[in-house]
Amino acid sequence: MQSLHALGRARLGSGDRDDAERYFTEAEQLAEGLGETLERAKIWHTRAELLLRDGDAGRAQGLVTSALEAFIQSRTRYDMTHARVTLSRAAFASGQERLAIQQGALARSAVQVMGYGLLCVLYPQDVFDLAARIDGALTAYACGDALGVPWENAPASATPSQIEQLPAREGWPRGATSDDTALTLLVAHHLADRDGDGDTAAFLADLAEQEPAVRGLGPTTTAAIEQFRRGDEAAGSPGRATNGTAMRALPIGWVLPHDQAERRRQVTIAMSGATHADPAALVAACVIAACASWALEGASPSMLLEAAIEEAPQAAQEVGANARLAEMLTHVFAGTWQPPANGISLDPYETVTAVLWCATRATALRNGLVNAVQLGGDADTVAALVGGLMGSKLTAEQVRAELPWHQLVALPEPESEIANIAVALATPRAIQSM
Repeated sequence: MQSLHALGRARLGSGDRDDAERYFTEAEQLAEGLGETLERAKIWHTRAELLLRDGDAGRAQGLVTSALEAFIQSRTRYDMTHARVTLSRAAFASGQERLAIQQGALARSAVQVMGYGLLCVLYPQDVFDLAARIDGALTAYACGDALGVPWENAPASATPSQIEQLPAREGWPRGATSDDTALTLLVAHHLADRDGDGDTAAFLADLAEQEPAVRGLGPTTTAAIEQFRRGDEAAGSPGRATNGTAMRALPIGWVLPHDQAERRRQVTIAMSGATHADPAALVAACVIAACASWALEGASPSMLLEAAIEEAPQAAQEVGANARLAEMLTHVFAGTWQPPANGISLDPYETVTAVLWCATRATALRNGLVNAVQLGGDADTVAALVGGLMGSKLTAEQVRAELPWHQLVALPEPESEIANIAVALATPRAIQSM
């Protein structure tokens, strides 16, 4: 049986489709006669790949689903992983993106944990390195932050060429990143050290220690640090709702699998509540974390918006907030939301809506970042978050290749250290997805 199957694949490789089909049929009949369910499933998988190649995604999906069920029963992990890749591709070709992401995520995690390198070679567009994607997202986030810093609260009239010159902001070195990047890296380190779990007291202690070196720290976070130094471990009564939690929530979505919504929400609320007690700030952070998790798995713009619209009301119910963010995101999905003429404020709902409006409309990272800055207002935070979401589909090298001005950005940590953080976030994500 195995020899017939192998001969069929060899004939297929040489371009003899008819002869290959003959071998596959003979092997399948023999496997069925002998009750060899595993070998029969492997032949089904091969046939599913052929159907997918022929453009018959529907039949391919049905056949590979049957093969996967047999592989799961036989506990042949490599075959399971390979079949999930094929099922993901078939589901995507059939317009079932959610199923495609679900199966692709399981396959990618298995490849990272078990080391099935051949699948990376065979399907580079589907079995990509999660750590490399997180590295790209962090790099794009920092670049977006630096691009927006000179234009924060400036009139929204700068041209793309002016923006991409990265002029020095008064009192800041050219290419500097702000507290956005500093706090996002702080959260990334914190979660990487704890396999995705947060420790509010430890986070506040780290935040208080690093405060002197963080440029542009917001008033809400500063007040929370002072409160912590007085002996309190979490933010007190809600003050003004700001975007300070949303801006640092991406690493939570990167370290936790996309299908662990409840756990991701709880970690986000706990980590955000360390500095921001306002319910709207917590909801905004939950939505950004959810989007980060889905974006890392290659979600399309429409799927990203769906994930955001699903998360917003659930997070709002969890913390007792209003449903305004879900309504705003629905307008983005419908194409009826327009950014305010006076720029994007610190309002967390407005910030998240602007980020998703930019990230889901842009055709490439470069113009997405410029568009974010051109909105005006809190330009560095919006551009940073747009970069973090759009950069999730790229490696750091690809990000740098797309941004000709990247060498002007003064990263707060060496590129090698950012790559190490990415690995430390991707590893627990993959393990928890298994």
